[in-house]
Amino acid sequence: MNKEILFNEDVISYALYKNYFSKGSRIFFQVSHNIKIGRNWYYGCAPEVDVIEVTNDNTVIAYELKGVRTGRKKMIESKEESLNFPASYDGIGQALAYLNLPYVNETDPSPNLNKFNGGAFDFIYLVYARKQSEFPEYEKRIFNLLPIGITLALPNGEFVKVKEASKNPLQSKEAKEHFLENLNTLDKFSINGKIFRKIKEQGERYFLKHKD
Repeated sequence: MNKEILFNEDVISYALYKNYFSKGSRIFFQVSHNIKIGRNWYYGCAPEVDVIEVTNDNTVIAYELKGVRTGRKKMIESKEESLNFPASYDGIGQALAYLNLPYVNETDPSPNLNKFNGGAFDFIYLVYARKQSEFPEYEKRIFNLLPIGITLALPNGEFVKVKEASKNPLQSKEAKEHFLENLNTLDKFSINGKIFRKIKEQGERYFLKHKD
């Protein structure tokens, strides 16, 4: 029996790809590292970056996703009762860490854990699964202090941007240039890789069941 597909991070990733990202953007999913034998450097992302979008004008945007979860440590027959949408401030720590990512780690001629003094991304967004496109004032007060943008993901696959991101204050021009010059090293995270095939399969199953 097929397991129920929730409106989770994989489904949100697929919906972003299908419904939200600019045509022609290069997209990378669940980016962790691109270690390769024979190359003296690699990108390291801790935490893993859920989605990276590189637009046609070379704007680099990172997205931290928070999807629906089931209730913990108990089985509830009613699916409606067992669904947990993310809390108001879930993911803030991960999104703030994105400001300084990816690390460019050199292995030769000597170990260097971060070649550049700053991150490559122009903008960072938190994407929250929500039943409705509501962004209460008490949430705005906190997020207005941060450079992070907020986008709400609705279960029908639509997105509502409720707060624009500010320019990444920790961005390194050199880190961004290095990243753009080496996008080909991230192919396993692209739409051609196994990661996206799993995301696509989950997304198509979810929206086929919820198309009405």
